[in-house]
Amino acid sequence: MYFDSYATGKRIQHLRKVKGMTQEELAIKLNISDRHLRSLERGEYTPSVDLFVEIVEFFNTTLDHLIMGKSTSEQEELMKKKVSAKLQRMARSLEALAYEL
Repeated sequence: MYFDSYATGKRIQHLRKVKGMTQEELAIKLNISDRHLRSLERGEYTPSVDLFVEIVEFFNTTLDHLIMGKSTSEQEELMKKKVSAKLQRMARSLEALAYEL
């Protein structure tokens, strides 16, 4: 399997559009020029590792999705749900504790 910069660029573009952002707005968030972002979205340029990480964090996605188009596995989704449920229980416990204080 090889890296497809065009497909990666289209995924970045899709994530940006889903979030309702212009290229200029996203470029500002990523601290790059809108010209640079346009090149990324057209697949003319490959992001640095640091920029990949910033994009993944900003869009709350994974490198697997961004680079290879893979969606999260069922196991990952199950793990996310379990962690979310535990966090909700902890939040309720903290609220109850705060109320007692």
